[in-house]
Amino acid sequence: RRTLFVIQFLASFFLILCTVCASSKSEVSAPNVVFLWVDDLGYGDLRAFGNSEEVAQKVHTPNIDALATEGVRFTQMYAAAPICTPSRAALLTGRYPIRSGMASSRPNTRTLMSPAQPGGLPLSETTIAELLQQRGYRTAAVGKWHLGIGEKGEHLPLNHGFESFFGMPVTNVQACGGKNMDSEGRSLVGFY
Repeated sequence: RRTLFVIQFLASFFLILCTVCASSKSEVSAPNVVFLWVDDLGYGDLRAFGNSEEVAQKVHTPNIDALATEGVRFTQMYAAAPICTPSRAALLTGRYPIRSGMASSRPNTRTLMSPAQPGGLPLSETTIAELLQQRGYRTAAVGKWHLGIGEKGEHLPLNHGFESFFGMPVTNVQACGGKNMDSEGRSLVGFY
């Protein structure tokens, strides 16, 4: 009887040890990373950041609120600029936008206001999308890019670490007199 007990105990211990070893060797899944970079959104506009019940009835954002409730929520941040192009460049690169040519030193001059402008976020800049991709993440950009197009689309998100892009390269691109096509006649609006 005692021998049977010892065998059962050792077998149970062995199974538990195998389970612990197997679970410690299994990969810990990487967290999902979602950046919401929204023009003209006030801090208190979303329920998750403290808007009132009255505002919540007008600005209903249950999915964004759920992301904020279930994930990590950052409550203090500084934007590198009060307008979209330089602030987007800074978020993606972690650098001051003037260093990548994505901001103007003239206070009343905005950058990349038209798809006809030749510049854009330099390909030499490393973006957070590229770094995440190197670590096995899938990357996508949705919405307004506003960091340049280039003659052949060389400044679009697909050349900056994003696997897919659904959106428009600049604001009001449809109203820019046929400038919503690249040099080969492909549409710059839509899914890439």
